[in-house]
Amino acid sequence: MTRGANAFDAPTVVDTIARNACDATVTVLDEDNVGTAVSWSAVHQQARRLATVLGAKGIGPNRRVGLLGDTSIDLIAAIQAVWLVGAAVTLLPAFAPGAPDEHSRNIAAIVGDARLDLVVTDVRTAPAAQCVHARAVTLDALVTAAETVDPTTPRRIAPDSLAVLQYTSGSTRAPRGIAVSHAHLAANIAAISVAVEYGSGADRVLSWLPLYHDLGLICFLVLPMSAGGELVLQSPMAFARRPATWLEAIAKHRITVSGAPNFAYELMTRVLARGVPLDLSSLRLLVSGGEPVHADTMARFTTAARRCGVDPAVVTPAYGLAEATVAVTISPLGAGVGVDEVDSLVLESAGRAIPAAPGARIRQLVKLGPVVRGTSIRIVDQRTNEPLAARTVGHIEVRGPSVVSQGWLRTGDLGYLTDDRQLVVCGRAKDMLIVCGRNIFPQDVEAAARTSGVRPGRVAAFGIPGDLGDHLVIATEADDDTDELRRSLVAAVLDGVGLRPHAVVVVPIGDLPRTSSGKLRRAEARRRYTAQALNSSQERTFQ
Repeated sequence: MTRGANAFDAPTVVDTIARNACDATVTVLDEDNVGTAVSWSAVHQQARRLATVLGAKGIGPNRRVGLLGDTSIDLIAAIQAVWLVGAAVTLLPAFAPGAPDEHSRNIAAIVGDARLDLVVTDVRTAPAAQCVHARAVTLDALVTAAETVDPTTPRRIAPDSLAVLQYTSGSTRAPRGIAVSHAHLAANIAAISVAVEYGSGADRVLSWLPLYHDLGLICFLVLPMSAGGELVLQSPMAFARRPATWLEAIAKHRITVSGAPNFAYELMTRVLARGVPLDLSSLRLLVSGGEPVHADTMARFTTAARRCGVDPAVVTPAYGLAEATVAVTISPLGAGVGVDEVDSLVLESAGRAIPAAPGARIRQLVKLGPVVRGTSIRIVDQRTNEPLAARTVGHIEVRGPSVVSQGWLRTGDLGYLTDDRQLVVCGRAKDMLIVCGRNIFPQDVEAAARTSGVRPGRVAAFGIPGDLGDHLVIATEADDDTDELRRSLVAAVLDGVGLRPHAVVVVPIGDLPRTSSGKLRRAEARRRYTAQALNSSQERTFQ
C-alpha cells in the first residue's frame, strides 16, 4: 500500500480505496466501547461482492442509492459498493431529534427530491423508511446475497460523475441536495490530508459523528478509508445516550485524531469537571467544526482537558460547508484556538473588526484558519459585491476544485479575513438582526443568555419586524417556566449585548426546532412564533 504524500494521488477516492485496502483495520464499537477489528482489505472484498448484488438489481452508472442505517462495517462496505458500480450515494439521517413521524416525513422528502433508485435500510431504521416511494431492500438481505456471489470487477469511474448527493442539515431552509462529484471529493480529501498532515500511517482516528453529516462522512470515514488508515467508529446514538464514551474510547484505543462540533466540547467540559481519570495524551489533533466555534466553550474545554494530558495546541478550529464538499479552512496545526478580540459596537455598527481598546465591550471570535490547498476565499460587500479589505465584514465567498459551483460561491455566512488571511465567521446572513443601526448576530445573544444558566443549545434568538427595525425574541427550553428564569434571561442579554428582548418564550425540553444533526433552526422557530405555533406555556413581552 502507498503511504505518505502519495496516498491520495489518484483521480477518485474509489481508486485510492482500492489501492490502499490493506491490513490496517476499522473497528465499530458497541455502547461498551468494545468491537471487532476488520481489515480494510476484508471490507473492500465485501464491498466488491455487494457491488455484484447491486449490479444484479440494476444499480450502476447514473443511478442513486440511499443508505439508511446506524454506523456499521456492513454500511461502510455498502458505501464502497455503490461507488464501485458507478452509482452515487446519499446517506439518509438515521436518527433525528423530534417525533418519529416527523423523521419519516423528512426521509420521504429527501428520497423524493433525490430521486433515489434504491433505499437500503438496516433493522433499526427500516420503520422510518416505510413511507418512502422508492424501491427498498434491507442491508441484511444484501449482505446475505453477497455471501454466494463473486466479487465484481471495479469499473473505471469518471472524475466528473456524481459521488455523493449530500443533503444539508437545513438550519436556515428546507434540506436540499448538494451534488458532490468524485473530482470534488478527491480534491477535498487531498487538501484536508495536507492541512492536517494525515497519511503517514501512524494515526488512529476516532469518530462518533453521523455518517449522514458531511463532517462525519468525509473527514472521519472517507479520509482514513481512502488512506487505509486505522479507524475506530462509534454509533452517534451511543454518544447521545452517554457522551463520556467518546473520551473513554480516546483513552482506551490511544486515539491520535478526532473531532466534533462545538456542542460536544461543551458536554465534554462537564464530563471532565466530574474528575474522570482519563489519559488523553495520545491526541495530536482535535478538530472543532460543523457548527460555530465558541471561544468560551473551547477555553473551558482546554482548561479541563489539560488535566487529562491534552495539550491545548492540538485543538484545531475549522470551517466548511457541503457546497465545498466539506473543508474550506483549517487552523494551522499546533496553533490551538486563536481568538480575535474586537470592539463589539464597532463591529455591529460599522462592520469593522477593530482590536478592542481598554474599556470597550469585547466580542471574542475564533480564528478558523487559512484556506485549504486549492481553495480561494474572499469577502465581498453585501450591496456592491466588491471585494473588501482585511477586517471588514461582508459575505464570505469561496471557489476551487472542491466547490460544487462554477466561479465564486456565496456561502450565506458573514465574516472577515484577519491581516494574516485567517477566516473569522460572524454568523449567518439570514439570521442577522438589525436593531437601531446595529447588526446583531443570534449567536452573541444566545451566548449572553447562557450566562443566566440556560444550557447551550437550549436557547434560540431571532428577530421579528418592528417599527424601528427588528424586535429581539428569545425562545428557550426549560423544565419549569418561572419569573426568575425570565428575569435572569433578560438581564443576561441586556448585560451581554446591550439589548432588551422584546419577548421571551419558554417551551418544554426538546420543542425548539432542530435539524437532523441537532442544529437550531432559528428561521423555523421564527416562523412558528409568528404563526403562534411555537409551543409555549406563556409568552412574556418586555417594553
